[in-house]
Order: sequence, then structure tokens, then C-alpha cells
Amino acid sequence: MKYLISILVLFAAAAALGTILQNTAYVLLVYPPYRIELSLKLFVVLLLLVLMLGHWLMQLLSDTTKLPAVVQKMRLDRAQNNSRKLLDVTLRAFFEGRYADAEKAAARAIKHGERSVIYPIIAARAAHELGASERRDDYLSRAGGQFQGDSTMRLLSDTKSRFSQNDQQP
Repeated sequence: MKYLISILVLFAAAAALGTILQNTAYVLLVYPPYRIELSLKLFVVLLLLVLMLGHWLMQLLSDTTKLPAVVQKMRLDRAQNNSRKLLDVTLRAFFEGRYADAEKAAARAIKHGERSVIYPIIAARAAHELGASERRDDYLSRAGGQFQGDSTMRLLSDTKSRFSQNDQQP
């Protein structure tokens, strides 16, 4: 079917081109006191150029109006990518036992406005491993409950750190 339609379009284009090339007609445009006389071939070419230019300008206008949404999406994607990288750095440092680096990375994420409860909890666990109970309590107080289970995660982390702190004291 596609092949048949393409052949029909090709024949129609050939017939139109043959008619235009054999025709010695002209187009007369009159706007008093002006009078323009063009060959039909030149008029068709100019008309096609004007239509293509108009289409290009409309496409440019459409793309220009969509530009703020595109820029906003790019910024959001970049922020999410940076957030993923920062989470990777934070988790890698924590699980490698580099608690000071993990705490710094998590604090940097919190400072940059990350709303995930994971960052303050990791920072609190890292501060606990470093023996900084005041910073640990500060991070745990920042761990709000945006989603179901966030407060449970905060309470479990708090309980585990207090329990291990009591085990270490004589």
C-alpha cells in the first residue's frame, strides 16, 4: 500500500511538473498604481519559498515558546543527576568506613536542599561512629517524616545509636 501511494504521488508530481513546464501562462498582480507580471513557473517557485519560510518561522516560534519548559526540564535532570552522584558518594564513603567523608557529603546534600530522609540518617550514623553525639542528635532531629516509614527509620537509627552508646559506656 505504501509503495502504491508513493508511485501515485510520483506520477502526480511528474504530471504537474510537465504541465507547468509546457505552460506559458503568467500571473498578473495588480495593486493600483502598481502592476506585477510574473511567469507561472516563477510564481509557483516564489509561493513555495514563501510557504516554506512561513512554516520555518512558525516552527521557530513554537520552539521558542517551549524553551522555558525545556530549560526547566534540563535543570531538573541536572539536579537529579547531581543528587544521585552525591548519594553514591555518601553511601560509598559510609560503607567503606570513611565516616567523616560520609558525614560531610550528607551535610552538603542537606545544605543543598535535598529532602530525602536518607541524608540526615546517614549523617547521624556517621556522626555516631565518629563519637559526636551532639551532631548525631542534630541530624536525627532534621530527619522529618515526609513519607510513611521515614519516622520509623529515624526512630530505629536513634534507638540503635543510643543502644550502642550505652554498650560502650562502663
